Amino acid sequence: MSIEFVRRLDGLVYRFHRDGMFNGRPSFKRVDLELWCRWLPERGWCTLGEDGVANSWPLLGQTGQEMFPPLGPWRSWKAGKSYLYDLRRNDESGC
Repeated sequence: MSIEFVRRLDGLVYRFHRDGMFNGRPSFKRVDLELWCRWLPERGWCTLGEDGVANSWPLLGQTGQEMFPPLGPWRSWKAGKSYLYDLRRNDESGC
């Protein structure tokens, strides 16, 4: 399984591949950077930079308790800029 974040502003796609488990849930690593999509007990699902700081989260009142990152809109915030993304899953491997 892999996931993609598609930036609404311009359609730019960021791809993440499954990379083991973290805190009892699947972990996903961006293919071109040290950036992960992971579940944290105190925050729920989020993306984390290599510094370990969370910088995006799902919208629409997700509980954060889902086994996989929730589909749909996510908001990022980094270096004073915010973007809206749509998370999509790609189940090509059947995982």
